[in-house]
Amino acid sequence: VVFFAMAAVVAFLSDWSRVQRAAIGGEVTWVVEPGVRVEEGGALVKIAALSGGEAVAARANARGVVRKAFAVVGTHIKKGDAVAKIERE
Repeated sequence: VVFFAMAAVVAFLSDWSRVQRAAIGGEVTWVVEPGVRVEEGGALVKIAALSGGEAVAARANARGVVRKAFAVVGTHIKKGDAVAKIERE
């Protein structure tokens, strides 16, 4: 029983580590599409910059394929919000 509980916790934590979070908040102007392959450091979400233009709000922390985008263009995100999920390669 303990083994199965530990396996479930490990599976949850490994899944959680693939969730990408916003480094800064603001109004979302662009979101990477699911199915797109990204490199570590690649932009996942952009927001409207205070000085005009756009700023990258979230970057991939690993190389992989975007499986889910949680951020939506036109909505506001906060620092720390989950914005995408990546399947690592």
